[in-house]
Amino acid sequence: MVNAASNNSDEKEFWENVETQFEEKVQDFSKTLNIAIIGKVSSGKSSLINALLKLSRKKAIAQVGAEAGVTTKLKILRLDERVRLIDSPGLDDVRAENSQITREFLKHIDVGILVVTGAADASQKRYLDDLRSHCESVFVVLNKIDEWDRLAPSALEKVVNQWKQVLQIEKIYPVCAFGYDADTPPNTPLDIRGVYGLREDIEIFLGSKGKDLLLARHMGEKKSYAIGIIATALVAVAVQAFIPGSAAYIAATQASAIVALTYLYTGEILSSKASLGLLPIFASETVITTLFLWVKSFLPPTGIADVAAAILAVSVTLAILATVNSILASGAKLEEEELLKSKFRTYRRQAETALKGLALTDLKDLPSLKAIIEKFI
Repeated sequence: MVNAASNNSDEKEFWENVETQFEEKVQDFSKTLNIAIIGKVSSGKSSLINALLKLSRKKAIAQVGAEAGVTTKLKILRLDERVRLIDSPGLDDVRAENSQITREFLKHIDVGILVVTGAADASQKRYLDDLRSHCESVFVVLNKIDEWDRLAPSALEKVVNQWKQVLQIEKIYPVCAFGYDADTPPNTPLDIRGVYGLREDIEIFLGSKGKDLLLARHMGEKKSYAIGIIATALVAVAVQAFIPGSAAYIAATQASAIVALTYLYTGEILSSKASLGLLPIFASETVITTLFLWVKSFLPPTGIADVAAAILAVSVTLAILATVNSILASGAKLEEEELLKSKFRTYRRQAETALKGLALTDLKDLPSLKAIIEKFI
């Protein structure tokens, strides 16, 4: 009876520790994200939004619900209750609309994007300065660079440098987002250029604010973001395997990654109880491995055993997250326990093969892990 009571106490303490670590790791999805896309009419702002969100022509931004009662110059696009984009010629037009929505929007704009086209125009400087006074980060985009396709490459370079000079900026993003216009023949391929670098820099900024997944949730293609979530978790557990009490840290990392994947695919914010409740299902399929990691986590560092624990932790975590990713990507529910177990058994074997022969340094290298995961899922 004493041993049973002691075991129950240890287990309770373990899960309390897991939940504490989980709360520190999980991203706060209650935050809001406001993005202002400013530029003259017909500068290609809507097409740029479509390209930034990796949308196909069939799923273009026109299908995103717009707020009723706005002026013809102003588009307020609510991607969900937390993410809002404003497409406008300038912030003056946002002020002029003067609804509660726009007043709230102007209080905090996370990202401002100034879209310019054609020859350098010094009058655009005031729009840039206005954005800077309201936004945490501003990006300047030279859109419709396909206009220079028939000229020498130096022509575009010259225009880019002129824009830098008149706007007094160091960086501008030359892009093309052609093909979203409703009048474009349906068999015309999209011409998307330069958008990747712009998107990447915006995501890096949003990541520093803990808001990257708020936007990633609305991307037309989510696989690359899922890979990033999984790879980050694998690097974390590889390091955590060497920490005393590592089992709690590893479980918290797995659960927080499950929350991130769920939000990415569904927009739902999974509770700590729901995400942590999935872990015993997977643990029941790997009893010996789970027992080893549990016991090892309470022992002093022992070198070889730590490396073995790291490899096991990464392998199990990869299988867990690949399972969750597969189910969510297919539109199935995580409540389907038998489906979870069946897929996990398959991914567990594949994970062991995929990670076989890797050194510990490989398990801590994010690019290497992303390459493995990309082939894996």
